[in-house]
Amino acid sequence: MAMVFERLSSSTLTLRGRVAEEIREAILNGTLREGEKIVERKLASQFGTSLAVIREAIIQLESEGFITKWPNASTHITKLSPVEIDKIFACREVFEGFAVEEASRLATPQNIESLEGLFLKVVDAARAQDSKSFIRKDLAFHEKIWEFTGNEYLQSALSRIIRPLFAFSTIRVAAQRSFDLLQDANLHLPLLNAIKSNDPQAARKAHQAALAEWRAMHLPLFNSIRPNDAPAARKALQEGPAERRAQARGLNGEDRRADSELPPT
Repeated sequence: MAMVFERLSSSTLTLRGRVAEEIREAILNGTLREGEKIVERKLASQFGTSLAVIREAIIQLESEGFITKWPNASTHITKLSPVEIDKIFACREVFEGFAVEEASRLATPQNIESLEGLFLKVVDAARAQDSKSFIRKDLAFHEKIWEFTGNEYLQSALSRIIRPLFAFSTIRVAAQRSFDLLQDANLHLPLLNAIKSNDPQAARKAHQAALAEWRAMHLPLFNSIRPNDAPAARKALQEGPAERRAQARGLNGEDRRADSELPPT
């Protein structure tokens, strides 16, 4: 890891928070690359902090999905292959589909009011073209729905599955200014309305429809497909997993590397 950080000066943030903020920004601006190995001792030396502070910051960033750490393995900046993205969306369809049904069944007027407020924040961030804020608000919207279920095990599973996807999206969207944030934001409205109606079946259908659109919109971020190829990507995503990946990789007529070797956009 090259020397990319300076020693920390005084701040109102905790040391852990300041280190996490610096690393997060380095990930988003491309100074730290997707898949790059994190070496704790080098970070501690660069920041002029203890290893304990670095490890606390890494734990925080791992909880946000920006860093991936597996037992008995090294720590890396999150990088997801198209195959991994496909698996996440498959799990999301099942687990979050159940969550929106439960949320629509259990949501109170106060819950609905808070969800409407979050939706408006998502739209505001989209209109401001603030991709970082947009994805944070987007995740908060979904987490609020999970919270309505009152099922902490479901919330934990969804957080573990979906947070890396949102973090990776933040990295890629920050690098691609052409991504249509407002279109993405508006896809949340039918889901919000279904939950407001306390109609589990309508909520499930709205979620399935939105999920198909989100997959198609995000595919260019992960596969380096041109934005204009999104309609064809959407059709490909309706096929089986193997056919979907094969068609998606070939949408723009170019040969692609193996999934694990796809370059960042």
